[in-house]
Amino acid sequence: MEGWQARTEEVSEFIGTEGFDEQLRQVIQFQINFGNENNGQQERVWDSIKSMIRGLDGSPVRRGKKSNLPASVNVAVDNIVGDVATIHANLFDSNPLLQAVLLKHGKSGGGAYSSGAAYGAAMGKKTRTLLKKMYAEGAWNGEVSGLTASVTVDDSDSYDDEEE
Repeated sequence: MEGWQARTEEVSEFIGTEGFDEQLRQVIQFQINFGNENNGQQERVWDSIKSMIRGLDGSPVRRGKKSNLPASVNVAVDNIVGDVATIHANLFDSNPLLQAVLLKHGKSGGGAYSSGAAYGAAMGKKTRTLLKKMYAEGAWNGEVSGLTASVTVDDSDSYDDEEE
């Protein structure tokens, strides 16, 4: 099967990321080994591997353009984007005032978001773009801890000073 080696190398990197389910890793590794030894079965084996990892955070099996990020960074990005989308969706759904003032950008047609999920998805998309740019520019190491370590909170009483 053409591309078997490239595909399985990418999958091997993905299943080697921290936190990947050990049992699933063993099953997929068995399938890769089986496909390596049985060229005639590689298409079927690849279909099986795809069905098992499609939809997992950071999976190399996804629709659209292939990511040029390492598997561990894709996993981190997907986890962060999922959290950001959920947090924003919950915030949006929790307050009618926010639903009235958090509107789509004019380039997106403007107007209100149809739901918290739609708002969350839009914020997740922005976050994904930002994270990829930060990684490409070397401003982020691709790990969640590397992202949160750079956050500093200003504890000054700047708001109190403005009121006086």
